[in-house]
Amino acid sequence: MATKYKHFKGKYLGYFSPDKPQHVHAFTFQDLQWESIEIKDIEAIEDRVIDSEKVGDYIYMPVLKTRSKSKLKAVFQKGIDVVIIGKDEQAYSEDLYQVIMRRQGGNRLGEFQPVRESGMVKINEHTFCSTGEIRFSIPDGEIAKPIKTLPITPTSNVEIPIVTTPQHEINVIPDLVINPTKVTQPNFKNSTVPKVGCLGMIGKLLKWYFIFALIYGLFMAISGWAKKSGDDNNRFKTDEGAVQEDKPRLNPNQDTLAPMPWDYLTDHRIEWSDFIAHRYLAKYSTSSKSFDDSQKQHAPWANPQTNNALSYWNGVYSNFSSHDSEKLDSLTQYFNSERQRNAMDAAATAEMVITFIQEIPYCLVHEGSCNDAIKMGGFVQEYHQANKPCLPQIIAGVQTPYEFIHNLKGDCDTRSLLGFTLLSRLGIPASIWVSEEYGHSVMGVGVPGPIQNVKMVNGFRHAGVELTSKGFRLGMLSPAHTNMNNWDVVLYKNP
Repeated sequence: MATKYKHFKGKYLGYFSPDKPQHVHAFTFQDLQWESIEIKDIEAIEDRVIDSEKVGDYIYMPVLKTRSKSKLKAVFQKGIDVVIIGKDEQAYSEDLYQVIMRRQGGNRLGEFQPVRESGMVKINEHTFCSTGEIRFSIPDGEIAKPIKTLPITPTSNVEIPIVTTPQHEINVIPDLVINPTKVTQPNFKNSTVPKVGCLGMIGKLLKWYFIFALIYGLFMAISGWAKKSGDDNNRFKTDEGAVQEDKPRLNPNQDTLAPMPWDYLTDHRIEWSDFIAHRYLAKYSTSSKSFDDSQKQHAPWANPQTNNALSYWNGVYSNFSSHDSEKLDSLTQYFNSERQRNAMDAAATAEMVITFIQEIPYCLVHEGSCNDAIKMGGFVQEYHQANKPCLPQIIAGVQTPYEFIHNLKGDCDTRSLLGFTLLSRLGIPASIWVSEEYGHSVMGVGVPGPIQNVKMVNGFRHAGVELTSKGFRLGMLSPAHTNMNNWDVVLYKNP
């Protein structure tokens, strides 16, 4: 069951040490090493729309954990001193979620407009002060914890607004900070803190050290057993759910004072195996702005200027591939590094790319609406009647390579186009085949060796390979698609 939150707004005063204080964007977009935050003028708000609050100049953090009051736990736990000043000047401490701090930036720099001056106050060489508006959420039903330490105070004569806080230990705990009239009394068995000598503290540290070492040893043993078991029993298998992506996040370089839409990044992780037991994990990020740019490449192909189908597909594939080629730099670099690390020849490198594409689940891409597609009958009609995933209203019925790696939705020619573009970047001869007879597209790869299902492409032998399903190696096509006379090469690249 999803966690319910109560939402608040107020004013804050915070002290922090930036990683790179000389850079303006270190204050605005990078993680800050917060030391303390004091919050006052708390007001409850009914609901929050986080994205609508990310407007103008702000710092956003998914969660701010409070620092443990135990010196022993503080060794292993990171956190900050959070002081929430409720009504009647009572102070409390809570973990804060979906934190947005507003009004962080100053004027824009004249020589580089996207960058702004910092609105922070410098306390000393390592400490800065920030003030402004804050919005945050606390899990519904969370019980506040008494504050055992006072907030950090500045060590400089710089005049900054200081929040007035009670200068004594707090023993009463209100209901969710906002309602101080509903009070409970904490049950302390002993009102004094027992003194612990040096030997006692060392003993406690050693006890925790041995417990931690034991847990770590068990974890490593279990991990090693699981890996060995996986290597022995699943050498040629790929785990389900190996294709993963995170929710979009704001590009750290996005100027938040620029007009919307802003640029958002999506992080992808694809894990798979090739046919010789090599295991891979590709991690890359895609940009919403780059995706929108690739989408614009479809418009010119809405009204074909030729009646020749092969000429049309040559133009579409060539345009999409050349436009998106440099956008695939991160994937190209990954495949190159794996090729060098494993000393792979051209055929093995091609199959690494082939199995990567085969790992991505199939999704039909077509022009027009789904109702229009169903009227075509045959495979497309059966596919829709089975309620399988599709991507409608795509001009030319094929996605560009960057669109495909961004939304991970692709059918036969979308996959062939990505494979062709990647192999071309890796210096491996490649081609795209289409068949009117089969209503299908496959990729061709020019590598030496006794491989079946080959076509001669300008003096080079290219072997066809099916990319819409796992298990097809170089030269392997569906048995119903092996008549080479029914395939036309519409785009190729040889050395």
